[in-house]
Amino acid sequence: MPPTLGEAIATEPMWLQAWVNVLGVVQLAGVLFVVGRVDGRWRVRLEPIAVLASLVAAVVLMGWLYGQVGYVRLLGLAHLVCWTPVYAWFLRRRVDVGTGSLFGKWINAYLVVVGISLAIDVVDLIRYVLGDGELLHRWSQVVG
Repeated sequence: MPPTLGEAIATEPMWLQAWVNVLGVVQLAGVLFVVGRVDGRWRVRLEPIAVLASLVAAVVLMGWLYGQVGYVRLLGLAHLVCWTPVYAWFLRRRVDVGTGSLFGKWINAYLVVVGISLAIDVVDLIRYVLGDGELLHRWSQVVG
């Protein structure tokens, strides 16, 4: 029986597993900001909802891709498709939100962490398109 995506990720070095956890924690922290004070009134904020929705969509798409092509560099495409629109929106909003509030600090943490991930995903996608379609190194060592 083929391994699950989670089992494949579990074979990666600890630093990579830690990075995956950091990505998840930063995005899931959005739950803390769904309701907040905006212009002196309590309101539902769309930004954290967009982050959480894009995270769920990326997980679903990545799971589907994994089922289609296995544990290859193409999996980062799920991040690029699902996270890039939210990331671009946050880049535009960061000046309006500022960094003085906890919400603003979360937006900036999201931009840094997800920005690094998206940059890695672009490199992985380019490598895949250029012919690096092999199973990712750690998993191929375990299977082979």
